Amino acid sequence: MFVVTPEEMKKIDNRTTHEFGLEGKILMENAGRSVFDLILNKIPSCDKITVLCGKGNNGGDGFVIARYFLNRGKDVSI
Repeated sequence: MFVVTPEEMKKIDNRTTHEFGLEGKILMENAGRSVFDLILNKIPSCDKITVLCGKGNNGGDGFVIARYFLNRGKDVSI
C-alpha cells in the first residue's frame, strides 16, 4: 500500500484520466467497491455500518461504499 498526499493523488487521478481515458466516476466506483470488498472480507457478519463522507472525491467514494452495503440489505448510516 502507498500513502500519498492530496496533491500527489490529484496528479495520479489526472494522469489516469488523461493518459488512460478512465473517467473520475469509474475511479470512484472502483475505489468504493474495493473498500466495500475489504470491509466485507474482514467483517462478513456486518449488519450495520456508518460511512463518514467528507467533501470532495473521497466523499463520493464513501457514497459508493454505502450503496454497495445498501444493495446487500445492510443498515447504513451516512
